[in-house]
Amino acid sequence: MWMPLCFVFLFASGFIAARFGTLDAEPFTLLLVRSLLVLPVLGLILWLRRKPRQWGRRNDRLAQMGIGMLLHGAYLGGVFAAVKAGLPAGLTALLVSLHPLVTAALSLPLFGVRLGAKQWAGLGCGAIGVSLVLGAGLAKDGAGTLEWPLIGLVWCLVALIGVSSSTLWQKRVSGRMGLVEGLMFQYLGAGAVFVVAATSVGSFVFDPTPRLLLTMAWLVIAISVGAIWLLMLMLERGEAHQVARTFFLVPPCAALMAWWLFDEQWTALMVAGAALVVLGLVLDRPRPGKVSKAPAEDATPPSPSIPSTPSAPSTSRASATSKASATTNSGQAASR
Repeated sequence: MWMPLCFVFLFASGFIAARFGTLDAEPFTLLLVRSLLVLPVLGLILWLRRKPRQWGRRNDRLAQMGIGMLLHGAYLGGVFAAVKAGLPAGLTALLVSLHPLVTAALSLPLFGVRLGAKQWAGLGCGAIGVSLVLGAGLAKDGAGTLEWPLIGLVWCLVALIGVSSSTLWQKRVSGRMGLVEGLMFQYLGAGAVFVVAATSVGSFVFDPTPRLLLTMAWLVIAISVGAIWLLMLMLERGEAHQVARTFFLVPPCAALMAWWLFDEQWTALMVAGAALVVLGLVLDRPRPGKVSKAPAEDATPPSPSIPSTPSAPSTSRASATSKASATTNSGQAASR
């Protein structure tokens, strides 16, 4: 239980760090510096751990780089850009929490996991709750402009696609590399994304104020290492949709932090929507043994790179023949 709670707190604090960090730096430059600082920290962890390295194969390393491009590049880049565009930190957290819906919908074709009616009802409550919150901010003010910038919502969509696809991809390839080794390749992939983004979209603005340096330290130690490590551990031990549902707790936690630190006010409709999100988390919680697997024909077929073994049936028949022969010989020996 401690692992999901620690993850929720650390992950929710990332939206607050985005608000603080983008006051003194351009989002993609900030995340590029963060990715470069994380690499030596992970290298130090590998050195102190003094365990055999698990670097995996070349395809495994490329897969982790791709996951890093989506999880750290698209997701975190989208979140930081949305906050920089003027979207409230609490609202940004609530919008990207929609990703369990996408993850659950794709769990059947990719992993053969069937969800019960209660779990789908929980996911539906989460979606309705987010929709209620959106209604208040998209209303026009007296000047005829939107209270929330549309570009911020677009960046949230980018973040949503990034976290959903990376969650499923990581679940598919988890266990093939060590966690720390995989994180190193993830941040290498993310760094490549941020170099391109900072060059084409950003402006490489980075003012090293004490506030920014403290924010960077929190981003590197608490979030980039702590929260992401916990996420990889949970994905390795549980179903993808079960891990994704913990994200439903992130928006209320982030909203409370934003209210305390930035005085971000929530209307009654927004509070009701957040309550539905939490209700969705409770309903979505699967009971042990209640998540059923889809039939074999619904499961994802083997990867073309992993050849099938058509000789397995003949091996089984050979084994059965040898067992029968041994039984006959034993009977003959006993009769003698």
